[in-house]
Amino acid sequence: MKHDHIGPSAAGSVRHQRVESSILEELRSILRDDVTDPELEGVRLTAIVLSPDSKNARVHFAVPRGRPRTAVLRAFTRATGFLRGRLAEGVELKRTPDLRFVYEAEIDPSGSDEG
Repeated sequence: MKHDHIGPSAAGSVRHQRVESSILEELRSILRDDVTDPELEGVRLTAIVLSPDSKNARVHFAVPRGRPRTAVLRAFTRATGFLRGRLAEGVELKRTPDLRFVYEAEIDPSGSDEG
């Protein structure tokens, strides 16, 4: 693919955003289909912020209203190794980033969750 109008840093930025999007979609899929921890039920992953060197990813999440976020954070801590392993299988990356989970908001539990 030729990008005459995009400089190297802009092309890198587009790729970086594409990688973030791929990671987010894969983690949503894993959370929806493969994770059985009841503490993570109904949790919505809202964003991924990948470090410039792609070694670390902040995974932003929202919890159903009334659910203690500390319980969700503990559940993510327990599941981190599993999530990274599945992520490595599902998304082709040079290196699978370390995942850090960041609480973002409460959501209406009756709303549509993307997982």
